[in-house]
Amino acid sequence: MKSPVVMAACALLGGWGLWGTARCAEPSPTRSIPHVTSAPMDPTTPVLSSEDFSASEETCAKPENEEPGDLTLRNFFTAGWDEEFTRRNSEGRAPDLALLRVQTNFMEREFRTNYFFQNNIHTGNRENLNNLDAFLAYAFNRRFMLEIFGNYQWLDTRKGPDEDGAAARLVGRVQLISTADSSYTFNFQTITPNRGIGEKQTTFSYGLAGFEDLTRFGLYRVGLYGSFLFDTLAGPHAKGAAVDDVQYDITLAKTLTDPKTPLIGNFTLFVENFAQTNLDGDHAGRTNFTITPGVRFNLGKLPGIVLGLDIPLAGPKPWDATYRFTYIKNF
Repeated sequence: MKSPVVMAACALLGGWGLWGTARCAEPSPTRSIPHVTSAPMDPTTPVLSSEDFSASEETCAKPENEEPGDLTLRNFFTAGWDEEFTRRNSEGRAPDLALLRVQTNFMEREFRTNYFFQNNIHTGNRENLNNLDAFLAYAFNRRFMLEIFGNYQWLDTRKGPDEDGAAARLVGRVQLISTADSSYTFNFQTITPNRGIGEKQTTFSYGLAGFEDLTRFGLYRVGLYGSFLFDTLAGPHAKGAAVDDVQYDITLAKTLTDPKTPLIGNFTLFVENFAQTNLDGDHAGRTNFTITPGVRFNLGKLPGIVLGLDIPLAGPKPWDATYRFTYIKNF
């Protein structure tokens, strides 16, 4: 006759063997398992602890660090719309980051403020421009988000009083593709005219933005960004002035540190290549091309510090240089 310990262990093993499947399906009837306290123990008999039962439950639960499912054009209408906003872990690959001039290609929940200074403007009576803006971005799910944006500008003139004024912007973004290596969105926006500095036209824009992680091609933590945006200006304008243009950008970024590196987390060097081409008007086809070298990093508990310098390289020179500073806080 087997000892009570062996019988108890067999009962436990039998119950545990059914646990993994029974817990994932409908609850099975309650089993009566003998409680053994001080009977002699066979050293070859396995002992099951509460941790073993917890581990079996975890096999049925969704791991906390599990990657979100892929979003593609094929499942555009069936996936992502009812899923909670989330971001992918960038450990071991290039992080997909919001930069400066290239359009962002992913869903965000963040507060962002931007400042730039244009030095020695080469247009009419304008000399220098200071711009300060801030926006709140909120992703409702993994497919759709909105941004509410406001800015204020101070314009130094060469003659007469200086000018200043405010404008507003509404931005929308739809996620088309989101995988471990790729991200693409459809972006659209409306910008009100800044009447304080003489603007009278409303801007309507739409386009695409994308990202590819080049780590899979042997370029460790290198990201390739791209975007294009069509602009249409509605409202009074001078005869022969362009009312339609397209702006496009190709950016290469290299991340050198991990996200948790003190003071310089996710330290990333990037170069943005930005161009804008008139599609109509007296100067249809004219293109301005600028290059923006920059850096982004997390300064301790201050994530998303971005610095950059716009340098005009081709086309009519609109200004000598533009200096940029951005702070991004995710929530």
